[in-house]
Amino acid sequence: MVVNVMEQIMADLLDTHLKSLQMNCTCEKCQSDVLALALNRTTPRYVTERAGTTYVKAAFIDKQEATSLIIILAECAKLVSDNPLCEKSRQNEMPFM
Repeated sequence: MVVNVMEQIMADLLDTHLKSLQMNCTCEKCQSDVLALALNRTTPRYVTERAGTTYVKAAFIDKQEATSLIIILAECAKLVSDNPLCEKSRQNEMPFM
């Protein structure tokens, strides 16, 4: 089994900070879009054993490392919030007359 530990780290950060990100829409699609964008901006950290996840996560206990990831998450949340692709946001758009 090969796992990118950054997926779990970023998903946990998104869950923790979702309310403080003040997104216009927090539906599952928008959250997935934020997570995908954030993961594309981070370096993947692959492990082959569960024990390896602990070592990778331990590196992000450092405040500077964690802050860097939160900044990436906030930037991606802003992008998605300003340009949502979900159905809910499309329903709220004004039709052309």
